Amino acid sequence: MTDSIRLFDTHAHLDFPKLSEDIDGVISRAADAGVKAIVTIGASDGLESNYRALEIARRFDHIHCTAGIHPHDAHLCDDEAFAIIADEFAELPEVVAIGETGLDYHYDNSPRQVQKDVFRRFLRLAKEVDKPIVIHSRDADADTVDVLRDEESNQGILHCFTGSAEMANQVLELGFYISFSGIVTFGSADKLRSIAAEVPADRLLVETDSPFLAPSPNRGKTNEPAFVRHTAAAIAEVRGESLEELAEQTFENACRLYDLG
Repeated sequence: MTDSIRLFDTHAHLDFPKLSEDIDGVISRAADAGVKAIVTIGASDGLESNYRALEIARRFDHIHCTAGIHPHDAHLCDDEAFAIIADEFAELPEVVAIGETGLDYHYDNSPRQVQKDVFRRFLRLAKEVDKPIVIHSRDADADTVDVLRDEESNQGILHCFTGSAEMANQVLELGFYISFSGIVTFGSADKLRSIAAEVPADRLLVETDSPFLAPSPNRGKTNEPAFVRHTAAAIAEVRGESLEELAEQTFENACRLYDLG
């Protein structure tokens, strides 16, 4: 592609084998699609993906990373694991945010109280190092908002947002950004598109959550950062904006949130 569009994939798992085994190709295709920056998430397989995400961020100038432990693995976040993230990762310049962390009541891979306790620890760490928090919330709208309010947290992202309009309004009031994934392109996602249409322009972000959730017209394929263009186009359409306008706004939003100048 030859246009000058600027896209920012705010949430990708580039360390997962389906992407890492072809990382140069993934990065090249993303560049061709106008993706100028990516945040790769260190938050799966307990601690291990933090090391892999950091390695990728150090290899590519336009890629940054996060540090955390996914709520699925909250039971693995003992004092030692948390201390490693806090002491060895959290303040590195490549690490632009803490997480992903949060609550997942859909799968309940970790006990809910453990998820809450770990979520709170990461919210406090994010405050301590003055970096945004990346939040995963699935089937846990009320508890997620309650924890954020209780911890007086106001800096971060509700990633891959699939919550209610009420939740969107609540987290926006707290100061959070809302990021939409390829789900917004699905035929069954009318309610989600209506939420995306109403998010204030300066709080809107786009992501792939790759290798998961490939947007239409690539459903069923391995998702990758290049496909964030389809998600941005779908949101631009429901907002009555051009793709270029939507891309530029979300790019600037991401740079502001991640303090990238």
